[in-house]
Amino acid sequence: MKYLQKLGKALMLPVACLPISGILMGIGYLLAPATMQGGDIKGVAALIGLFLVKAGGALIDNMAILFVIGVGVGMSQDNDGTGGLAALASWLMLTTLLSTGFVTTIMPSVADNANATLAFDKIANPFIGILAGIIGASCYNRFKGTKLPDWLAFFSGKRSVAIIAGVVSIVVAVILLFIWPLVFAGLITLGEGIAKMG
Repeated sequence: MKYLQKLGKALMLPVACLPISGILMGIGYLLAPATMQGGDIKGVAALIGLFLVKAGGALIDNMAILFVIGVGVGMSQDNDGTGGLAALASWLMLTTLLSTGFVTTIMPSVADNANATLAFDKIANPFIGILAGIIGASCYNRFKGTKLPDWLAFFSGKRSVAIIAGVVSIVVAVILLFIWPLVFAGLITLGEGIAKMG
């Protein structure tokens, strides 16, 4: 329960970015409705509106990365940025190893399954971002004080965290190769169920 409370608090860091994004996009669409409705963008006000929409959209479009870093830092002891860096390393490895192009290279049968292909097409999502954040923070919390032999002393302590997070991410990626399509289908079903609740 305590772990879930800490995760909830950590999720508030990236969620705190949403209000500014919403405000910028709202003002932008007010000044340049053609951005949403189609048509030409003419005039200074419309150009300012387009500028604001794109600025707000930059945060929304990269929400997964905000979750990666927010959870990585927020769940690390002392809210250390090393946990965020390890989380980003985890994210980069997971999204690369689970990208459709790579997955269909090592498992060609995935290309024949439309649902599995869609699942790996959408691998760069907030759910995977939260998972990468948890990996980074957990590795930081557990290995930040690691002592290595003198000849590896440079990688002792906090410097070992991103390396360990990378190794853990490889193992997690292998597991997700087989279960991600099922998890993705479950998330879609959950979302559709919530949408039908009215």
